[in-house]
Amino acid sequence: MSKAYKVTKHTVMFDKDHPKTVYSVQPVSYGLLTTEDVANQIAAESSATPGDVKNVLDRYAYYVKENLKKGYNIQLLGFGNLSIRFITSGTVKTEAEATAKLIVGLVPTFNPSFKLINKKRIYDLLPDKITLVKYNGTVSADNTVPEDSSGEVTGPGTSEGGGDDLGQ
Repeated sequence: MSKAYKVTKHTVMFDKDHPKTVYSVQPVSYGLLTTEDVANQIAAESSATPGDVKNVLDRYAYYVKENLKKGYNIQLLGFGNLSIRFITSGTVKTEAEATAKLIVGLVPTFNPSFKLINKKRIYDLLPDKITLVKYNGTVSADNTVPEDSSGEVTGPGTSEGGGDDLGQ
């Protein structure tokens, strides 16, 4: 499996008389898959219709929200945990002052599930290995990014095909 990246250029103004140009890399997305797209993919590999799958996904989303509202944290198998986090206006000096008035907003929080192997996090959502390829401005019909001709390698290891191989 490969993940494309693009190089981005930034101008940093540490000193207004001597701007510095720096470069970084960012992931490239092939687009957005909707619930309907995922339902069609699941239906293609099961006896359920796309409508059946979409109804299950819709009910799943509904009950996740309902149970968060009731005060539960939700464990999404193979994904991680959802909970609600408070945005507060700060702290106070006494316990009596610590009331709901400190809460100025609620934010859903997602913590991806992982295993620790040799003190390294291995995230359940990521495949075992990802080959990094430099984005050259095109995406083929199968939504893969052809490698650029430079064969540039910028990561910790090299896999066949000339990209960077980031094993988990």
